[in-house]
Amino acid sequence: MKGIFGTVALIAAVSASILAQAAGGGHPAVASGSEPVAPIVGRWQQAHTCQQLVDALRAQGLVAIAPAMVGDYFPDQSYDELAAKDDVCSGATPQQHSHFFTASGFFGSVDQYGNQVDDGTYALVDSDTIKIGDGRFDYSIQGGTLQLTPVITDKQRREALRHPERFSTAGWMVAVSYPGTNWKKVPCQGWC
Repeated sequence: MKGIFGTVALIAAVSASILAQAAGGGHPAVASGSEPVAPIVGRWQQAHTCQQLVDALRAQGLVAIAPAMVGDYFPDQSYDELAAKDDVCSGATPQQHSHFFTASGFFGSVDQYGNQVDDGTYALVDSDTIKIGDGRFDYSIQGGTLQLTPVITDKQRREALRHPERFSTAGWMVAVSYPGTNWKKVPCQGWC
């Protein structure tokens, strides 16, 4: 962000993050000069596969929404084309992906081409729970490895299944976390 509009947007985003954290009971990720930085702060990366995503959706009772969620692997195919495939992942190749968490409470994702593809705020709820946007996740950090597990409500699951062709919070939560996989800490390279 550049210029006055970027500064105004940054101030608004930080203010919204702090207000959301206060309303949601989360602890701000912002560290002052004497406070330690939360271990989640940094950039976390993995190479993941379409099949890992489908397996994670299945484990969450959401396999019906898989054709809507694997579009990153098939940007030239429509939902209908993907839904018609016998194996929705046929032809997919692994993708490098990363998430970043800043000390000021920002969250984002970077695709295999180095483009930011997701953004928002996060708040630490407790020592093993994080709220990213509208989703809650259990998380653990062991050494340089992060694991995220979505905490999907029945309401979020029902909404996703009611409209399997649409974006849903539940589907997004699975796609953000790739539960059961490890995210490795990597250099920020300007992202965090």
